[in-house]
Amino acid sequence: MVLCVLVALVSTACGSRLPDDVLESIDAGNRSGDTTGTEAQGTTGTSTANGPSASENSPGTAVAGESTTNGGGTGPSGGGGPSSGPVAVASKCDDAKSDAPGVTDDEIKVASIVTDSGPLPGATEGSFRGAASYFAMVNANGGVCGRKVTIVKGDDGLDPAKARGEFLRLEPQVFAFVGNYAVADSGYSNLIGPSGIPYVSLSVDPAGREARNVFPRTATGYVNTGPMVYLKQKFPKVKDAAVLYANIGAVAANVPGFQAAVKKAGFNLKYSAGAEVTSPDFTPEVRQAQEEGIDFFYLFAFEVNMHVRMVRNMRQQNYNPPIKGSNIAFNTRFSQLLGKDGDGWLNHNAHLIFLDPTERNRSKGLAQFLDWNERVFPGAQLDLFPVSGWGRAALFTEALRKLEDSITRKGLIDALYTIKRFDGGGIESPIDPTTGLGEACFNMAVHKGGRWVRSYPADKLYECSLGENFKFK
Repeated sequence: MVLCVLVALVSTACGSRLPDDVLESIDAGNRSGDTTGTEAQGTTGTSTANGPSASENSPGTAVAGESTTNGGGTGPSGGGGPSSGPVAVASKCDDAKSDAPGVTDDEIKVASIVTDSGPLPGATEGSFRGAASYFAMVNANGGVCGRKVTIVKGDDGLDPAKARGEFLRLEPQVFAFVGNYAVADSGYSNLIGPSGIPYVSLSVDPAGREARNVFPRTATGYVNTGPMVYLKQKFPKVKDAAVLYANIGAVAANVPGFQAAVKKAGFNLKYSAGAEVTSPDFTPEVRQAQEEGIDFFYLFAFEVNMHVRMVRNMRQQNYNPPIKGSNIAFNTRFSQLLGKDGDGWLNHNAHLIFLDPTERNRSKGLAQFLDWNERVFPGAQLDLFPVSGWGRAALFTEALRKLEDSITRKGLIDALYTIKRFDGGGIESPIDPTTGLGEACFNMAVHKGGRWVRSYPADKLYECSLGENFKFK
């Protein structure tokens, strides 16, 4: 399902466009050395055979590791250390030369711009952590192309102007952007294509998705109806649905696809409305749902603190509909804040249900993901954002290994387009990254006993036969 699942942030920042005079001022400032933001400062992990030492708040981390997007490798042994990727092997790019930005004889430097400060600090910072953890694994296994991979973090602060400044600051000094999840990337979306830099990242702003150097591709206008078909089959008597979404421009732009899936599955979408992200109380929304007899209550892109407030208001009003669904509640923070009060919520995913402790045995790639994220960023929140960064780091690494005589930006982009299967480093439902489409696969997690566990399907990783990739526009 092509959903731009964003955290709840200030609506004036997300999806907004900067006026031409503002763009000119920012660009001039960066050309003269007056950059927005600074080079990554603070604790920086050091690449070692055992992985880096880094704190959750490290702005930049020198890390790497070698694995394929199929997530090969072995599980941890002995004292519970991280599972490693495959043992480093010689590749054609080991002796490749390069004069590309960010590439030396012993290092390949990349950057990840995320939303780490502003109204909700750390909002999408997990994408940087996911990429950094994957590269830690790469470096621990000898690096790639005879070099270690280092990654620095940019921060858009949920401000398009700052986002543009970060792009202009980082682009000349790095080989690629990997694992970006910048909610305010509308500030630089028009720079991505002309720059020619490999952008192995999600472009939140739809305007940034068309450039050839943005990879994997996004299949716009399609929605996977499978999760909604499953819910309709499981709850055949449920009829009336309401969809509440974080009232942010970039979120609202992605709601129509989900609305189409709800209706296609046979529910009556009685209403859909935006919820203010700064609202301290959602009692009015709860009462409206009660008054209108909503028995399928869905929260789209509700950041975890918003979701917690909603759950508490629902309990105060004794509102407990048969279906309580969400697309980004699946995270460790949800369970920590709500415990058993969060039970009954459902979350559909296009990745493995990694918060279920029984799940790690289903995939070597998942064991790697869990082990390396915990080693590099102990105790940090796990949600869809580290999944995104980890997977794009895996894709970047696979393409890099395909290079031969020289390491160039254009060569890497061309290599990316030879990859026809992408499974997020062994933890996501496979797609063709050159189109953004795959089978209409999903799984469902339920919050039960104060934690997230697998609900459906029980006997396989994903259900791929119930729905379709529905062309809704």
